[in-house]
Amino acid sequence: MSTTKGMFKLDPVYDFSNAKLDLPDCMFKMANIHDGGNTSSGPEGEIDPALAALEQRQESILTELESLKTQVAALSTKIQPGANVQVAAAAVSSGGPSKLSSECLCDVVIYANPNNPPYSLLVLYELLKQQYRCMTRVHAHSSVSSVPEKLLRYFEENGIHAASNRGDNQLSLTLIWKNVTHGPEMKVKASSQTPIQGEVNILRYLSRLLTPAYDAADITAVTSIDGFLDLTSSTILNGSSKEKAAAVRTLNSTLGKRTWLVGESPTIADIAVWSALHQTGQNSGAPSNVQKWLKACAAQSQFRTAVSSVA
Repeated sequence: MSTTKGMFKLDPVYDFSNAKLDLPDCMFKMANIHDGGNTSSGPEGEIDPALAALEQRQESILTELESLKTQVAALSTKIQPGANVQVAAAAVSSGGPSKLSSECLCDVVIYANPNNPPYSLLVLYELLKQQYRCMTRVHAHSSVSSVPEKLLRYFEENGIHAASNRGDNQLSLTLIWKNVTHGPEMKVKASSQTPIQGEVNILRYLSRLLTPAYDAADITAVTSIDGFLDLTSSTILNGSSKEKAAAVRTLNSTLGKRTWLVGESPTIADIAVWSALHQTGQNSGAPSNVQKWLKACAAQSQFRTAVSSVA
């Protein structure tokens, strides 16, 4: 039996044992513009025009790159959507008095359904105006047929509207009335951030820009505030009729022992609950302690202008 060394036999294309192949030393051949290593090729030391053109082109490119670098640096300091939120978080831990930079503009966009308006945003805006230079825009999305005039014009009458110079402000708030089905939605940096959903979550987020932030208090007070925020979201706004009635009774019992829900002054717990009661119509016919508390809220400056929108 004999064996083969290969399946097919082919004649060699090249016989490398005897052939001599001339291979190029480089892929592309170019004329030597340096003339043997010297920058001058003329008899009197004149610079080669090809070398001069190359150097001029290089300088032009470097100058253009430096100009672009300067422009990008200027834009990054003036327009940084959402960057100030990181500044704000750092300021909470450091105890800094200003959480939004005076040189940067923080853009916030909120989508809300006019059938369930987040009244807490109106109250919080009054507090933000006291600490920051704010500008506002209000738009109606095509998904909604109509928006109450008092909601559409609220920020125009109580804030600095879009005609103001963006560079003169620290916070830009754009409210878009849209048919959102799962509560308000907020975007701070659309390109890299997941939208924040729910009125109380937006309230938590924006209230951290204030000084002091709601979670800068002692842990017991912060836990109580978070408890009322959760009660607002899960029960007063989204619970069944029986659950909502039970929540109002809980509020009435709590307010029988104190003026405000947590502590000795209004907090975002009061803002959230106040908004939820007006959205669901439970402010009308509420128990006596809740009615007394509602009147106390209406007497506060941060609630006063917002009350006109819920009447």
